[in-house]
Amino acid sequence: MVAVSMLAYLPHRPALTYVLRFCLLALAYGILAWLSLEFIIPGASGASLVWPLGAIGFAGLLFWGLNLWPALLLSMFLVLVMRGFEPSLATGVAIGNMLESLMGAYILARTGFHPLMSRLRDVLGLILAVFVATFLSGIIIAGSAALYFGHALDLGLLAGLWIGHTVSLLSFGPFVIRWGYRPLFTKTRREVAEGLAVFGSIVALTYYVFWTSHGSVGGVSLIYILIIPLIWASLRTGPRGTTLALFLITTMGISGILWGYGPITTHAAQALFGIQILIGTLSLIFLLFASITEERKEAMIALEGHVDQLEVALEKISREDTAKAEFIAILAHELRNPLSPVLSGLEILKTRERGAVDVHNMMGAHLNTLARLLDDLLDITRISQKKFTIERETTTLQEILGRSFEMAEPYLASRGHTFSKDVPKEPMQIEADPVRLAQVFVNLLNNSAKYTPQGGTISLVAAREGGEVAVRVRDNGQGIDPSRLLTIFEPFAGGVQRSPGPGGLHIGLSLAKRMAELHGGTIEVASAGAGQGSEFVVRLPLPDVAHTPLMPQEKKEARGRFSKEAVAAHASTSGPIKVLVVDDNEAAAAMLATLLKHNGHETRVAHSGQEAIALAAEAQPQVALLDIGLPDMDGYEVAKRLRAQFGQDIALVALTGYGQDDDRQKAKDAGFDDHLVKPVSIVDVERALADLKRA
Repeated sequence: MVAVSMLAYLPHRPALTYVLRFCLLALAYGILAWLSLEFIIPGASGASLVWPLGAIGFAGLLFWGLNLWPALLLSMFLVLVMRGFEPSLATGVAIGNMLESLMGAYILARTGFHPLMSRLRDVLGLILAVFVATFLSGIIIAGSAALYFGHALDLGLLAGLWIGHTVSLLSFGPFVIRWGYRPLFTKTRREVAEGLAVFGSIVALTYYVFWTSHGSVGGVSLIYILIIPLIWASLRTGPRGTTLALFLITTMGISGILWGYGPITTHAAQALFGIQILIGTLSLIFLLFASITEERKEAMIALEGHVDQLEVALEKISREDTAKAEFIAILAHELRNPLSPVLSGLEILKTRERGAVDVHNMMGAHLNTLARLLDDLLDITRISQKKFTIERETTTLQEILGRSFEMAEPYLASRGHTFSKDVPKEPMQIEADPVRLAQVFVNLLNNSAKYTPQGGTISLVAAREGGEVAVRVRDNGQGIDPSRLLTIFEPFAGGVQRSPGPGGLHIGLSLAKRMAELHGGTIEVASAGAGQGSEFVVRLPLPDVAHTPLMPQEKKEARGRFSKEAVAAHASTSGPIKVLVVDDNEAAAAMLATLLKHNGHETRVAHSGQEAIALAAEAQPQVALLDIGLPDMDGYEVAKRLRAQFGQDIALVALTGYGQDDDRQKAKDAGFDDHLVKPVSIVDVERALADLKRA
């Protein structure tokens, strides 16, 4: 059946391929049919002992297609006529043999049979197909004989046909199918030596059993010894070796009987029939045994693969734990950095008033840095968990870049860098979230400023390139080692380094990349190496059709929540309001209440849920600023009780460190009117109060 595999590679010409396969299958089937007719039991029954052509029919239709059944029918009919069968009888016998192969191949195809026979289900499917197909064939052939000779159905003939065809198919079929599907293989020298030992012992024992008079030793038949190398072949060589071993035993056993007995006689036929029964039994046992063994091997390989994957996962977890530990250490360092000057500034304010304005500015800048670090951490976490959304609106790239310059300028100036920008004057409209997209360019500018030595040069160039805009941020800083270019955008572990070079959390570039991708864009990095500077390129799609600029209902404050200009702009815009401040952090509650009093509001302070409910009944506040994490009950429960007590006569504002989308939804469900995320400035509070008053 090597030709089976060879014909699979013929050029795809359906008609030519079908004709070639038809002729080849008909020729092979006809030759084996002629030879098989030599093994007919003499006498009335006429049942065949050896019928290997069934294996060729099985494999041919299975590999090349069921539509080749006419080749089997025509070939068998011609052989029978040439051997002297009457056309009517020849037709019935030919139909029976053709249907045997067709039904068997059909069952195999329907049961998901795989010719490698490495699964138990494949061998069970083959056995089912053989038993059903040969029984159908036996009935048709025996019935045709009964009709032709004009007598009742001969049960002896039916039994002989079914047993002979079944045993032959189990003996020859697996070998033809398995080796015809994949005839070529490669083995190591050790495997070749082992194969020679296994199959050499099988050939030697089979020869002594069937070709000589020395078929037993000490009264024990060598057939029992033959089982040992069969087990060896099943365990070590799988279905390929097992089918070969069974084929060798079958052919040598049959030829040994024929060689010893000469022409087929009744005595020789009985011996041959006995051999077929023996080989058929061995075939059933060892085909099942080989498939079970092969499944066990594959299960062990799969288990080893899972163990390897588990080891890789454990190693990855270990690396991530190490990276997280280092990240936490750097996080603590980075959070202490902006707090230290704030603390020092407070000490200065205690001792003198000179330079108070500069101290205020310094404190505001460092608090902005602290807030930006926390917001970046929250943003990248939400993006990783796929809980982050952007709010698109029609804006211009110039507006977004202008906001980015304003936010990055203080840090650029503090580093003494020369900054230049080249942005087209013609407005380029884009659909974007202005705050989040500005965050991309701020992070890129801050990154360049951070990794460029004092007094360096940084530039930003924006230009239209086809249907998109490209924004390039270049610097002449320390550059990037080529080995780090592939991991530069990975958060935490991808960029963490303590020395040499500036410290930091190294999440800005990762956040910039993800923000750009959320806008349908890309970000790339290039560097000639250490000391050669770097270039980051952000590409964003431009709308196909320009839109009329929309005036957004509200421009979000970017990060400058603590500037003195913002405080002056928003202080007291809401007018005097009775406010209840609820927070278990006494210092935070007192400071917020003091600021509200400074802006003209009447304030009361509570530090627990029960205290807040009691104080609200007494003070009748217009607005309640509620922390969520209270000691006795959470802020959601307090909000529900206050809403039940006052209805819409009180406005509820959540003042919390929880800022996820589901936290906002939970606050809304509890009855809150607004949701502010800590750290919060008086500007945010005044804006919320003003909005509530207008509402």
